[in-house]
Amino acid sequence: MKRLSGIYLRGMAMGAADVVPGVSGGTIALITGIYETLIRTLSGLTPSLLGIWRRQGFMAFWRAANLGFLSALLAGIVTSIALLARLITWLMDAYPVPLWSFFCGLIIASILLLLKPLPLRRASTWLMLAAGGLIAVWVMSRPPLGDALSLTLPVFFIAGAVAICAMILPGISGSFILVILGMYAPVLAAVKGAEWAILLTFVAGCATGLLSFVHLLRWLLARFHEPVMAMLVGFMAGSLAVLWPWRVPDSGGETLFRNVWPAHYVAETGLPAMLPAALIALIAGVVLVWLLSHFAGHNEANSAAGTSAS
Repeated sequence: MKRLSGIYLRGMAMGAADVVPGVSGGTIALITGIYETLIRTLSGLTPSLLGIWRRQGFMAFWRAANLGFLSALLAGIVTSIALLARLITWLMDAYPVPLWSFFCGLIIASILLLLKPLPLRRASTWLMLAAGGLIAVWVMSRPPLGDALSLTLPVFFIAGAVAICAMILPGISGSFILVILGMYAPVLAAVKGAEWAILLTFVAGCATGLLSFVHLLRWLLARFHEPVMAMLVGFMAGSLAVLWPWRVPDSGGETLFRNVWPAHYVAETGLPAMLPAALIALIAGVVLVWLLSHFAGHNEANSAAGTSAS
């Protein structure tokens, strides 16, 4: 029970991150040491599990599918999105600089933490880090489609399938993909308004995309673990370009915003730069990563062992 409560809390952290455009729930999974367990569990959801149910019973099926882990994590994600969607969007409007600074601190500390086990003396590691960073910057700097997509149920299904593939990758935000597709506001409005037809269609799209993508991801991690991990860290590094706290709307319309220095931010927006608050939030993000990694032991092998023992 204690282990499942920890998984539930990690799910809440993932859900909170997924609400924010620019932050990936996959980053939280990687920081807290459950990323590879999550990928293995999701990729193991195959029709063969039904045979285990028929031959050995429901409890054997439950253990083989690792549904205790998955249900606790999913419950945490859903709880967080339901409870924190309004709070996170309010913080984005009222206190954007400290909020983005907090996530910058979280990402910077995570990168330093995840670089430790990588073979940094190899040129291939740095090549994959650079490739991941460039891909993340390119993806997250795409101009939004705006009203190009009609808000039909099939569009919500496709948006869910595309966004969830990014959401499971550290550094590439599924929420930001929804912004690019012009679907972020409609999906958030559906959450707030409890529009169940839209939400169930979107979730079905997410499930379809996720269960298709995780098989490829598990195969890559099994055969090219260190290069893939280096690219995932690169994704996280690339997301820093999107999380810069001082941003103003892009008048050219090519991207969502452009990053500026604090003094330019004050001059262009008339808002305070909030440097002390930004520094405190940055440090808070770093401390949170340290606490999360300390709590998790930053060791997915231990997490996997605990899962199999339960």
